[in-house]
Amino acid sequence: MKKKAKFILSKSKVLKQLKIINEISDSVSYSLKTNFEVGKILEKDSNCFFSVHSLESLELIKDKSRVWFFGQSWNMNELKLLVDRGVYNFVIDNQNDLKIFLEFIKNKKNKFNLLLRFRLKENTIHTGKHFVFGMRANEINLLIPKIRNIKNINKIGIHFHRKTQNVSEWSLKEELKDSIKILDSIDFVNIGGGIPIPYKNHRPEILKNIFSKIKEVKEFLNSKGIKLIIEPGRFIAGPSINLETEIINIYENNIAINASVYNCAMDTFIANIRLLIDNELNFGERYVIKGCTPDSMDIFRYSVFLNKPRIGQKITFLNAGAYNFSTDFCKLPKLKTEVIE
Repeated sequence: MKKKAKFILSKSKVLKQLKIINEISDSVSYSLKTNFEVGKILEKDSNCFFSVHSLESLELIKDKSRVWFFGQSWNMNELKLLVDRGVYNFVIDNQNDLKIFLEFIKNKKNKFNLLLRFRLKENTIHTGKHFVFGMRANEINLLIPKIRNIKNINKIGIHFHRKTQNVSEWSLKEELKDSIKILDSIDFVNIGGGIPIPYKNHRPEILKNIFSKIKEVKEFLNSKGIKLIIEPGRFIAGPSINLETEIINIYENNIAINASVYNCAMDTFIANIRLLIDNELNFGERYVIKGCTPDSMDIFRYSVFLNKPRIGQKITFLNAGAYNFSTDFCKLPKLKTEVIE
């Protein structure tokens, strides 16, 4: 009987990555959709918040007061459900959803915290591939002073988020100063995630510069009494989990393993990620590593140098914890996650 592939989640690595982000922010809100198992550890062993994007994933967090919920085409019934469950922190990205929210809260006794999502300009966006969320600067500048005076709005701020593995667009201080004219009216700025981690085809050597830019914007915001929120997902989850697989066949320099990109590495397609492999070489004999299905796109790595691989040998993929959700393609089983200290 073939062994099953599995994820190995290091609790200590999760907390180490969180500590790095804590040192450059005033508050951390882990993006729960990145990896739910990591979220369970963070709720138990940290005081961070959670960015939640659906009612279904909300149920994974016991303490709803630690949730920032991202509204998306909601209605009054959904808002009531959220508030009844104890959610009082919201992120809203369009005026229709904002109108419904403000109508809902006007007769409530509760106090709410609100972030309006800001459509920060992206110079590297690919038209047609990515939807651009958020309101424009002129909308933000008009809306926030008005909302600020609503009696049951406690604290208010802005949120923006550039896409994953952002290695270039970090001039945040300058962009905020140029765009947001009402900084004296806000309490929070959430700069989202996008902090890169290493993959075979992504080598973020500029991480030191990125952290320097984040510290710069934090100092700027703090000088105005504004708290900086960072919303890491990939940066915490990715390095905390390895994917442990086994070679089940080798032929013509093709290696087949006991897993598929469809049940453990969909980021291969979504974000063009190529996972690093433990002990891979820089030169030598080249191999293709493919998944266990007969699909021609089920490829983990098109080119990797390995030292005399053999059937039954382990192949361990590094930084495999981000967006490792599965599909039901070919009725593949969802891989289990083993938690270690």
